[in-house]
Amino acid sequence: MTDFEDQLRRALERKDPSPDFAARVLAQVSVKRRPRAIADWFHWPAWTAAAIAASLLLASTGLDLERRQRLVRAQGEQARAQLIQAMEITSAQLNKIHKKVQGAIR
Repeated sequence: MTDFEDQLRRALERKDPSPDFAARVLAQVSVKRRPRAIADWFHWPAWTAAAIAASLLLASTGLDLERRQRLVRAQGEQARAQLIQAMEITSAQLNKIHKKVQGAIR
């Protein structure tokens, strides 16, 4: 046999556990099965909290930008409506003046 096979056989031999093995396993199981407190849920790594904060910041910034764009668009539409109304009034006044001028000339 080769040296490798001997090492493998020794590594895979059955070994009896230490006398306190069962007690250590039960102690670990009891520690792992304890109910999680609500505070335990907030022990996230710092990068997770930073990622969540960055996501919230981006979302709120995007929503604010969209709100501002809607506001600017509404103001633009209102200004357009006022301009059209002013031009209609001006056109009506100019038509009256034009008719008076045409009547005076004839």
